[in-house]
Amino acid sequence: MTENTKASADQVAAYLRDNPDFFQQRPELLELLRLPDSKGDAVSLLERQASILRDRNNELRDRLNGLLDVARENDHLFDKTRRLTLSLLEARGAEKLFRNLLTSLGDDFHCDRVALMLYDREIPILGDLRNQIRCVDSDALPSALNHLLRNGKAVCGAMREEEMQALFQEHATDIRSAAMVPLEYQGKLGLLAIGSKSAMHFRSSLGTLFITHIGQVLSRRLHEVLRQYPHQAAKKTGEIN
Repeated sequence: MTENTKASADQVAAYLRDNPDFFQQRPELLELLRLPDSKGDAVSLLERQASILRDRNNELRDRLNGLLDVARENDHLFDKTRRLTLSLLEARGAEKLFRNLLTSLGDDFHCDRVALMLYDREIPILGDLRNQIRCVDSDALPSALNHLLRNGKAVCGAMREEEMQALFQEHATDIRSAAMVPLEYQGKLGLLAIGSKSAMHFRSSLGTLFITHIGQVLSRRLHEVLRQYPHQAAKKTGEIN
C-alpha cells in the first residue's frame, strides 16, 4: 500500500466518521461491500452489522438478567432482615433477645454457626446457648480478633484459620466462610459472627449493608437489655453502665 493510498483510506475513514448518514443516500454501495466473518465466508456489511447488534443485544440481556438476579436477592435479604429486626425489637430480656437472634439467623439466613461475644459482662446464659454466646474480656481478645476489628467495620468472606478459630473455636474447622460485625452503641459491646459450611455463602464480593444493619439494631437492643448486668470495668467502683 502506497502512502497516497494510505492517506486516501484515512481520508475516507475520517469522512465517514463525519458523515454517518453517507450510505443512507447511497444504499446500493452497501450491497457491494463484503467482509469476512470468523468462518472465513464473506458477508455483506448489513449482515455484519446485524450480527454485531445481535451480539450486543445478547450481552445487554445477560447484564439485565444479572441485575434482576441481584435485585431479587436483595429483596429476599431485605425481607429476612426486616423479620429479624422486628424479632429483636419485640424481645423482652436478654435470653429472649438471644433466642430470637439465633433462631432467625439459623432458620431465615441458613447460618451453620453463630458466635456472639459480649465484652466485660457477667451474664447467666442457659446451657443450650453457651456454645454460641460467651462473655469475654475485651482487653484479652486474641490477636486474630483484634486484626478483624481494626477498622471497626463489618467484614465477610473466607477468613484466615486463626480468625475462624478465634470466632468459632472448636467448630472452626467446619466453617468455610463467615461475616463479622462489631457491636457498638455508646461504647463497645461485643461482636457478632455468623458462619457457613459453604465457601460461597459469604463471599468477599458481597456487600456488608445488611450485616451492618443487623449489627446496629442488635447493638441498641443489647445496650438496653444488658443494663441490669454490671460492666466488669465498673464493678470495682460500684458503677453500673
